Amino acid sequence: MALYTIEGIVLKTQNIGEADRVCTIYSPGKGKQRAVARGARRPRSRFVSSTQMFAHGDFQIFTGRSLDSISQVELKESFPRLHDDLVKLAYASYIAELTDEMTEEGDGDQAVFDMLLVYMRVLSETLDPQLITCAFEIKFATMLGYRPRLESCSECGCETFGREVFFSPEAGGLICNECSLGNSGLSRVSRGAVRVLEALLMTEFAKIERIKANPGIRREIEKLIRAHLGFRLNRRLRSIDFLEAVTKTP
Repeated sequence: MALYTIEGIVLKTQNIGEADRVCTIYSPGKGKQRAVARGARRPRSRFVSSTQMFAHGDFQIFTGRSLDSISQVELKESFPRLHDDLVKLAYASYIAELTDEMTEEGDGDQAVFDMLLVYMRVLSETLDPQLITCAFEIKFATMLGYRPRLESCSECGCETFGREVFFSPEAGGLICNECSLGNSGLSRVSRGAVRVLEALLMTEFAKIERIKANPGIRREIEKLIRAHLGFRLNRRLRSIDFLEAVTKTP
């Protein structure tokens, strides 16, 4: 059996058998990798913390016939605050599932890995998990080649919008008032929301909290970027239900 080592972040876990745990790990070199940690669910297992969701470490893995096996983990970060805070747990779970669904096995990307790691670190400390997550969504879409078009109309290319601006997930960006006629599936977008989206795209994570956005604009950008990503996924992520349940305003 060949032995290889990857640095990675656990995106997904699945319990199998009486005590084993299968981990989906994202690494910059190999992309997504699935590997089983034998006995990881036993209380005294050396894999208890190093194979849980969001764990960041160096994973030594043996190549198997059908499924590789984790032999050792040097844990770097376990992000306990993401597990102790229900809201942050929901946001982190959503981003982990989004990354899992929009990346491929064997196709790693250093920039995606670095951004995911920074996101987890900033999310652990932030007082504004919502805006931090919206920033990840639009930056992630851009890295994958799905940057929403915000500077001009996605249909006619004009840079001068009328009184109303719309967003089309199918067109991948803003639609001017004239091009909106006869188009279905559009959402009206305020100029303030567009400015915040542009700021989120250009601002580093450590400075995202400085961006001011009222509750109405936050709802707009959240709806817009998730519609944009959802169109490319062609399905609704399971973690969104959990996220909406714990962040719902009474």
